[in-house]
Amino acid sequence: MTNRDDRTIWTCYNRAKKKRQKRSDHSSEVFIPVEILKDRTVSVLERIVEYLKEKRELSYHEIAVLLNRDDRTVWTCYNRASKKRELIKRGGKK
Repeated sequence: MTNRDDRTIWTCYNRAKKKRQKRSDHSSEVFIPVEILKDRTVSVLERIVEYLKEKRELSYHEIAVLLNRDDRTVWTCYNRASKKRELIKRGGKK
């Protein structure tokens, strides 16, 4: 369904599961459509950040809190995804 390697999905899922166990507040849940992960031009994290930023209109800080990441990491992921998209638009490869 995701057009991703099983090992990639397993790794991402297990890392998220471990982080979630450490968090005590689960009240701010966001559901991510699995279809967005089919896009292989960017990494899983970059695609999730891109979705949350563009479709859900969340700030970098809000995304960082949801994903249990640093604000700067979220900004970097979004910036990398944007650069990859721009390169593809101009006719280059990833």
